[in-house]
Amino acid sequence: MTTPEFVIDVMREQDLRYYLIQDAEYRTMYQQWQPISLEEAVARLERFIKNCSTNSIFRINLFATNERLKDGTPKRDGLTYEVMITESLRDKKQEQQQFQQAPINGFEGYVDKAYNAGSMGAIDLDRYLSSKDEILKLQLRIQQLEMENRYLTDRNSRELESLRKEYEAKNSKEEKIMGIAGQFFPMIMGGMQSPMNGITEEPETMEKISTTKEKVINAVNELMAHDPNFVKNIQSLAKLCKENPTIYKIAVEKLNSL
Repeated sequence: MTTPEFVIDVMREQDLRYYLIQDAEYRTMYQQWQPISLEEAVARLERFIKNCSTNSIFRINLFATNERLKDGTPKRDGLTYEVMITESLRDKKQEQQQFQQAPINGFEGYVDKAYNAGSMGAIDLDRYLSSKDEILKLQLRIQQLEMENRYLTDRNSRELESLRKEYEAKNSKEEKIMGIAGQFFPMIMGGMQSPMNGITEEPETMEKISTTKEKVINAVNELMAHDPNFVKNIQSLAKLCKENPTIYKIAVEKLNSL
C-alpha cells in the first residue's frame, strides 16, 4: 500500500505515462492509453483521485508503452501499486496547498506560519491526520456495534414472541384438557362429596384425587392425539351418561371387557 504522491513520482522518474486503474475486485475503473504528454497523464490521474470516493482501494498499473494485445491486455508488464484514498489524505494535501499559497511577509511571516503549523512542523500535522484516521475507525466500529445491537434486539424480540405463542398454545391445550376432565371427574370419583367448611380431606384422599386427575389428563391427552373427532365423541358420551345411564353403563362394561 502506497500513496498517490509516490505513484506520481514514479511516473515522472521513469516516464510512465500509460496506466490502468482497477478496483479491489480487478474491475477497470479508468485507463489512459493515449499518446499524451507526461504532465497531462499525471493531471488526469490526479483528477481521477480527486473525484473518486473516499476509503476506496485501487490498483494502479503503470506502463512505459501503450502496446496492447487484441483483447486489450497490455503487451508488456508494468508496475503495480495499491493505493487507498482516505479523507485524511485529501485534507493533508489541501492543508499543504493552503500553507504554500499563503502570503509570506518577510522572515517574520515565515516564522509565524511555521509556528501556526505546529512546533514540529509536518510531524505534528502527520500526528493530527493520524488521529483523524483513528477517530474514523472508532466511528465505523461504533456503527458496526449499533447494527449488531439492533440485530440482537430484533432476534430476542422474535424469540420472545415465539415463546409467548408457544406458551399460550400449550396453556390453552391444558385448560381444554382440564375442562374436559373436570366434567367427568365427579363421575369417576363416584360422586364423592366436597369437604365441609373448616374440614379438610385426609392426606390419603387428596393423594387419591391427585392420582386420579393425572390418569384422566393422560387419558384425555392420548385420545386427543389419536382421535380427530375426540371432542364430538366425548360430548356424545357425556350426553349418553346423563340421558340414558343404563346404556352408558352397558357401553362402559363392554369397553372394560375388551
